[in-house]
Amino acid sequence: MRARFEPQISLGTVDIEDIELDMTSRHELTPILAALQYLYAHHRDQLYQILELIEKDVSKGKSTKLGCKGMTYWEILVLAVIRLGCDKDYDDLADTATYHSLVQRILQISEWNPKKYARSTIQENLERLSPEAINTISDIIIKIGHSLSDANPLDKVRGDTWVVEKNIHYPTDTNILYDGLRKIIEYCVRIAEEYGIKGWQQHGHWMRKIKKLLKKISKTGRSRSPKRDEKLKELYFEFLEAAEMIINKAVFTISSLDQIAGKQLSEFWKGYVSELHYFIAGSEYICELARRRIIKGETLPHADKVFSLFEPGTEMINRGKTPYPYQFGHRVLIIQDNAGFIIHNCVLGQGFTDEKIITEVMRNLQKKYDGAIIAASFDKGFWTPANLKELSEFIRLVVLPKKGKLSETDKIRESSKEFGEVRKWHPGVESAIHALIAGNGLKVCRDKGPTGYKRYIATAILARNLQTLGNIIIKNRRKEEDADDPLMQLIV
Repeated sequence: MRARFEPQISLGTVDIEDIELDMTSRHELTPILAALQYLYAHHRDQLYQILELIEKDVSKGKSTKLGCKGMTYWEILVLAVIRLGCDKDYDDLADTATYHSLVQRILQISEWNPKKYARSTIQENLERLSPEAINTISDIIIKIGHSLSDANPLDKVRGDTWVVEKNIHYPTDTNILYDGLRKIIEYCVRIAEEYGIKGWQQHGHWMRKIKKLLKKISKTGRSRSPKRDEKLKELYFEFLEAAEMIINKAVFTISSLDQIAGKQLSEFWKGYVSELHYFIAGSEYICELARRRIIKGETLPHADKVFSLFEPGTEMINRGKTPYPYQFGHRVLIIQDNAGFIIHNCVLGQGFTDEKIITEVMRNLQKKYDGAIIAASFDKGFWTPANLKELSEFIRLVVLPKKGKLSETDKIRESSKEFGEVRKWHPGVESAIHALIAGNGLKVCRDKGPTGYKRYIATAILARNLQTLGNIIIKNRRKEEDADDPLMQLIV
């Protein structure tokens, strides 16, 4: 049973509209709560649209009147934006939701009857949200923010990309293979205990053996000894033999389970066996790559490489920047408007670089905002002659510096006053990216899987847009207070 808001508030609950916020606070939570309060007080229709989007994702077409009482859609919205607005993990978020009195009041909880939030409950509810719904919510927030902005927020926009890394360790053949073998042993031991299959009594000894070999390989790889390559091959032979033994035992365990349970296997154990199949296949593939690279001395093509068994879609991106030139994740593009709102974000697909996507993105944005974008600024990474030509067809001023030596035409274009003014404004997008990395958790994605990755990005962008809206509201309230203050009127 779920509702938009708490249907029966308890004695002592303060209405969200009447909660007093400290407008002088510089804490990142204040603008988020100010924006949510403003949304509740002045834009109830838009708020209901947002809660309907959350309801569709959470209920998934099932009746909301049946079952036990769950979190309200308002609670899900508030906790989702606080999570990445303040860069919290789920444990920290549960602690904040339970013990932060101001957050409890925003969540419609009375001080006389406090509510405790479990980490797992929050995580299960927030993971039901889809990236598409979150991006739609962000569009609603942007529209409200634009209505409060003094100038035309879309007269100029700026865009850039950066890499949001996956939450994986540095990938090497042995590290990835060790992960696969560890999961194979874990799954097989549980199956063996449940169905009485023998052969895994020495699993602890095998784990210690492969871990010891992993350390030896790592130490030898750092060595400067002239016999390093020969020693490394010997250790790899031993490591791969141990891996093949464990994989063969796992295949035998699956065969034994099929004979014991057959078609009577429950859905849970079918899923368990399916995951075991995945780690067996993945480990066999990594074994083959290691054999080709170390034993046969081949240079592996980039397309054949795998960087994680847990996040198989991870890309290795060479940004060429110190201290970490190689990053493991995906490129993320943002477009920011003149008011500071991030009006577009997207995760670039495998192999896509900056210059391959910007024309399509900007054409869709121009159509979305009815041709309101007058100037668009990007850095040299987006440059191609075709991009400049195509963007100029539907954007009046395209600030796109050319790579390499400038022709006379390019010199004239880039030396114009309009070009120079927008170009000076462009570095602000780097500030926005830094804010997303440092304040909204977009250095490393904590969520798992491709959908979790997109949801994480979208939620962080939504939180940043709410903070921008909150800052505008706080600024306007301070102006009103100054206008009503007789002392300030005398100073002016």
